[in-house]
Amino acid sequence: MNPEKIDLVSKVVVLDTATSWIYIGTFENEDDRYYYLSNADAFDISEVNMTKHEYILKVKKDGVVVNRKKIIVAKDKIVALTLLEDIVEK
Repeated sequence: MNPEKIDLVSKVVVLDTATSWIYIGTFENEDDRYYYLSNADAFDISEVNMTKHEYILKVKKDGVVVNRKKIIVAKDKIVALTLLEDIVEK
């Protein structure tokens, strides 16, 4: 099965990892090994008392708090890539 390719360029995405880190930013590009984001928030969720989903909902409501102009994230560290606009509130 070949899923429909979604055009992510210039859209805000969430890159979720199997670790406590989460990356939220504007999708710029990708290659075989990396995702490239700009105006990104690289955040270690273990630094706060909330779940990843709660944090993402806060970002969706309040906007991305940029702490990286550009970021390169290894694809092998990512368990999910989602458009921020597709995050569902509970």
